[in-house]
Amino acid sequence: MLDATLFPFLASADGPWVIHQFDAAVSIGVLLLASLAAGILADWIRIPKVTAYLLAGVAVGPSALNAIAAEQIHHLEPLTKLAIALVLLELGCAFPVSQIRPILRHATCLSIGELLATFLLVTLSVWGFGYGLSSAVLLGALALATAPATTVLVLKESNSEGPVTELAGVLVALNNIAAIIAFELLFLVAQMLSSRYDGDVVQEARQMVVSLGGAILLGVALGLCISFGCGLLSRRRWLVMVIAASILLLGLCETWSLPFMLTFLVAGVMLVNTSDAAPEILGEQEKIAGLLIVVFFAVHGAELELRAFVAAGLLGAIYIAARCAGKILGIRWAARWHREAPTVRRYLGSCMLAQAGAAIALASLAAERWPEVGRNLEAIILGSVVFFEISGPILIRWSVMKAGEVPLAQAVYHSTETATSQANKMWVKARDALGFSPKQQIDPSTLKVADLLRSNVKGLKQNADFDDVINYIRRSHDNTYVVVNQEDEVVGLIRYDLLSDTFFDSSLDFLVNAEDLSTPAGIMLHPQDIISDAVEAFRASSDDVLAVVSDEEPQKFIGIIRRSDLTELAIRIRK
Repeated sequence: MLDATLFPFLASADGPWVIHQFDAAVSIGVLLLASLAAGILADWIRIPKVTAYLLAGVAVGPSALNAIAAEQIHHLEPLTKLAIALVLLELGCAFPVSQIRPILRHATCLSIGELLATFLLVTLSVWGFGYGLSSAVLLGALALATAPATTVLVLKESNSEGPVTELAGVLVALNNIAAIIAFELLFLVAQMLSSRYDGDVVQEARQMVVSLGGAILLGVALGLCISFGCGLLSRRRWLVMVIAASILLLGLCETWSLPFMLTFLVAGVMLVNTSDAAPEILGEQEKIAGLLIVVFFAVHGAELELRAFVAAGLLGAIYIAARCAGKILGIRWAARWHREAPTVRRYLGSCMLAQAGAAIALASLAAERWPEVGRNLEAIILGSVVFFEISGPILIRWSVMKAGEVPLAQAVYHSTETATSQANKMWVKARDALGFSPKQQIDPSTLKVADLLRSNVKGLKQNADFDDVINYIRRSHDNTYVVVNQEDEVVGLIRYDLLSDTFFDSSLDFLVNAEDLSTPAGIMLHPQDIISDAVEAFRASSDDVLAVVSDEEPQKFIGIIRRSDLTELAIRIRK
């Protein structure tokens, strides 16, 4: 056995093979290096990086190697809160009123169906298991929240695009707003249902209104402050402005016991609707947000208690099963009633399963306010989060892939850096410097147009009026739009740069439709065409998008291929 006096870092009360708890600075370094290795490994085994960061945190945390003490994790809490705050700010910026209006009605209907089904199934299942009604109601409220950071970052990493992705982003924001408000309301209801409650209902209700109202007002102030300040300052000072304002508001929310998640969601909504530079501001914040996100998930993984998952027992399993059923079935029923696309019905629900920060924060609040009930609920939530945070990211990625919102090449191709350590990354860089070509995982000559096809993009109907065309363009990520007839056959393309005169002549609004604005499509591709054919087609065209039509029916529109996707693939292959 190794001598602990020679190797003190291997000595601990738990046995000689458990890493001793390091100094806080060393622990942070270990955590980040473990996350780096996990991220590289995630590329190799094709899992979301979020899951890899979580598992890296579990590995070095108290549940495994115990390299990070609980008090050290607590010291990192301000960084993790800042990370989730910046993610929520970005999530709120996904709500530009002019662009979100066309899908808000759909999203609201789906969100209501999901929230009602989840609350009822969890509450009734837990109550039927024999738990008290007050506790069942609170668990139903805690089940509503969806982890915003997890969901948003997996969607961004997947480079997905389509109705499932678009609705998932909106539903995450709606769910967390609803969860925060519903928790406050249902906490009061749960207390009233308890025979031991002797508080003042009016005072509790007043406090709830003050808390929610204060969070919203602070969010409005933060959004306006960032919008106004960044409009006056040079771009190189935007990052300091955003971080300073965000930290200040976090501190105020902590001081006044306000739900900071609601504050930053509202701030993002205010920012995107009052500033033309919102995308650039978000770009500046991502310079630091990327690191904070890695810290957030790694620390969050270190906080996960594997024993709590086991300790949750049968009640935890019932909660997990009921929440999964509520999220999936609620959206499926609402989508069927609202006649949404089949992909939305089948795959949107599984994008809503991740659960983490919001639920943990609300469960901690319940334990603080009502210890005799809240502590049991906190244990169940901490146990179930282990399941939802590991399985949630994988299910999100699987959902958008099955929905056809991730090009095949994006899904199967990964970096050639398959090492699990920083040392091997250095070797890869040295190998490239010496001129040795790395081994390719994909032979470009075997790729076809089908591998880069985005089949989720729907054509614009030729009889669509001018307002429908404008709404379609606002929601699109392209500058070239395929126009189809009722049989989905390509009749032409609308090119954004040719519409400038039309946009400013309001007298044409009722006189033109999509077909009037279109020009001949020119070059079109087929799924079985090789990638080199697509390269030549883009060289011969100034369009950033080319229509892909069926091999069997030469005019039948089945999707698009983008110049940007082709360029990105070429860059990755050359690495």
